[in-house]
Amino acid sequence: MDGNGALFGTLQGNTREVLHKFTVDLPKKHGRGGQSALRFARLRMEKRHNYVRKVAEVATQLFITNDKPNIAGLILAGSADFKTELSQSDMFDPRLQSKVIKLVDVSYGGENGFNQAIELAAESLQNVKFIQEKKLIGRYFDEISQVR
Repeated sequence: MDGNGALFGTLQGNTREVLHKFTVDLPKKHGRGGQSALRFARLRMEKRHNYVRKVAEVATQLFITNDKPNIAGLILAGSADFKTELSQSDMFDPRLQSKVIKLVDVSYGGENGFNQAIELAAESLQNVKFIQEKKLIGRYFDEISQVR
């Protein structure tokens, strides 16, 4: 997510899929306004807040089914501080909060940013798969030991 919009996608093995994307027109900081400068700043912060809320809501709709997260891990990527704001926000579902693996800084938005986030988070994503396989092998050995 960045100042222009957000993209939600999944990665399974080598297959990446864009689930949803939307754009947003957030006001930039500016030095004009005189006595209205505070009002402009307040409006700007309110729009940012609404944007973060919308991203949190869409993430909940896409990544939670039957009150359970349907993902192994979550990578929050973006430029600026939107991703940090989202991860620390109380609007972000705690069930998804626990799935956050990494926050990644990307220099692009949209599809290019998605690809860059996958590249930058590759190591963390491998760890997730590695840990899942480790748990699976552990369970396998537990069941073997119970058979005797």
